[in-house]
Amino acid sequence: MLKTLLHKNYLIYGGSILFSRGLEYAVLFFAAHYLTKNDYGELEFYKKLIEVVSSVLAFGFPILLLSYTRSRESKLYFYILSILFVIGLSTISIFIGLFYADWLILLPALIFFALFFTGGITQSYQLVQNGSNYASIYKMAVAFLFYTAMFVLIYFYNVKGKAFIYPSYLLLPIAILFSYVTISATKINFGKVRRYWKLFRGLLSSSFTLVISNFSSMMFLYIDILVIKLISLSPNAEIAEFSFGLNVASILLIVANTLVQVDIEKLKNQRGYLNILNKKILTLTLSLALFLLIGYYLLINSGYFDSYKYTFVLFMFILTGKIFATFSNLFGTNLAILKKFKVNLYINLSVLMLNLIVCVVVYRLFGLLGIAISGAVILAIRYFIFRFFSKKYYSSANFKAL
Repeated sequence: MLKTLLHKNYLIYGGSILFSRGLEYAVLFFAAHYLTKNDYGELEFYKKLIEVVSSVLAFGFPILLLSYTRSRESKLYFYILSILFVIGLSTISIFIGLFYADWLILLPALIFFALFFTGGITQSYQLVQNGSNYASIYKMAVAFLFYTAMFVLIYFYNVKGKAFIYPSYLLLPIAILFSYVTISATKINFGKVRRYWKLFRGLLSSSFTLVISNFSSMMFLYIDILVIKLISLSPNAEIAEFSFGLNVASILLIVANTLVQVDIEKLKNQRGYLNILNKKILTLTLSLALFLLIGYYLLINSGYFDSYKYTFVLFMFILTGKIFATFSNLFGTNLAILKKFKVNLYINLSVLMLNLIVCVVVYRLFGLLGIAISGAVILAIRYFIFRFFSKKYYSSANFKAL
């Protein structure tokens, strides 16, 4: 078991995630220490907003590239069509700026995150087309450039709450040039572009289902922040407290992301691999959770983060919720592979609505702690629902037809 967990591909791809998330946490912890609570809370709000809205702009294509495409040719043309679709959608969305002034400021960041950042379309393409090792290099390069720019803006240029927005302004032209060079290196057949467009167009309804499902999934994780922003009398300060623990607990997601993405082809093609991968995720997640619990206690008592010294109990419940969110990742991806997009959607959407209602009630009664406890319970319910339906359809799946 230990030998399989320490497989070279896991270590390389996992190392790239650790490197990327390490940079992210280094800059965010620096921001939490350097900025006021209000400024840090504003930064975290824009961070969550960009992550959620960019997932809508990506239109489910990262998951479609991972789960649907099989041949190298289909991966290439789906990648090209995905980029063109997102650019078109972004152009249409400019009209939102007439009603929401910040939209035009956010749009370059949204495009960059949808197309090029971690979890975006290009990363998924690099993973399925060139393998996990190449995708690891890409992930580390993008993370290094983005978070270095973010640090420079905060420390040297006194950019505060909007520091998560402006690095994309610098990196988007470079990323577009990179994609152009990558695509130009292949021989594009425009007849095949038209042929794949017909197939691509036919999948847009499934992709839209993925958009709503992915949006619901992400909003489920961030609905707490939205409720705090709308109801709290001191939203930025409370967002800062909640996000500080949430960022540390989110390290757990590295486990599922690494194992699922590295072994995505095995999951698509090998019957029985779902159970093998699940055991690996359970083992590593629980081990890492214990490490994070100890690490967080030492962190808030280190003297550098006195503003967050009394958030340990809050963190315990946030961490519990993240454990179940990590467990759910595999089963949600498996439903996408099995093309059960609507099942995925119904689960995420129904649980999201439940969480929204419960969050509002418990926040008014118990504050941040109430949100953390209710979130952990609902994430546990979501996990068991995902697990039930994933195993139900997996047992009867025809893998040759997938």
